[in-house]
Amino acid sequence: MEFNIFMFFLSLSLITGVVGTIIVLKKMASVAGSVSHSLLASVAIANFLKVNPIVTSIPFAFIISLIIHFIRQNKKLNEDIALSIMWVLGVSIGIIFINLSNTYSSTVSFYLFGNVLFTDVYDVIISFLFAIFILAFYLIFNREIKNIIVDEDYSKIIGVNTALFNILVLTIVGLSIVLTIKAVGIILLIAIFTIPSTIAYKKSNSIEKCMLISSIISLISFFSGYYISLLLNLPISSTITIMLVTIFLVSELIDRKRGIVWKTRLKET
Repeated sequence: MEFNIFMFFLSLSLITGVVGTIIVLKKMASVAGSVSHSLLASVAIANFLKVNPIVTSIPFAFIISLIIHFIRQNKKLNEDIALSIMWVLGVSIGIIFINLSNTYSSTVSFYLFGNVLFTDVYDVIISFLFAIFILAFYLIFNREIKNIIVDEDYSKIIGVNTALFNILVLTIVGLSIVLTIKAVGIILLIAIFTIPSTIAYKKSNSIEKCMLISSIISLISFFSGYYISLLLNLPISSTITIMLVTIFLVSELIDRKRGIVWKTRLKET
């Protein structure tokens, strides 16, 4: 069990480090939030149909990614409002199917709040393979991904198929969210994709360094949150999130440019 959890956390750290950096740099936090909460509908539908939630969540994530791509490309739509509508629509559909099931299944609760203790060998293998796939994808299409992150209009001029890569990136974000749900659940999931990369972004001078630091922060938060939760008998997902927020606050306090601790030292000297 401990080895499974170690490998699962390691894989998730790589996934959130790479994907989270892209989310933060492309300012896609609202997109990730919309996808994660919309997935409640797929989990509830799976519960209603008595099938594994992964069966419905993967195609659901792909469809949501395509819809979000259309929303982001359509200048006539207000992106924030459209994403908010998707967010509440997914939650509403989820609540309807939970009600139709006549039972509030433990599966629904599990995907809402997460519980890494239920991770099995299948989850570990899938997450590990997906982490390798994401790393390979980034290494192969390093130039194209950097271009669409930095300047999408310039990317079009130099011949990058921005529409294709945006769809691929959104799909990877969606699939990453599906695989990460078991760690912290739908409700707190956005934290592990944005907080580590936000911290790393301020300490990095390259995208690769940001991804590496973000992965390390995620790994530290996963393990510290996991063991503290076992020691104090607390919910694992909530403890992991609190550890992330704690690291973020500490990094802000000691930040060389804006941190209170650093400013105080400068005044004293």
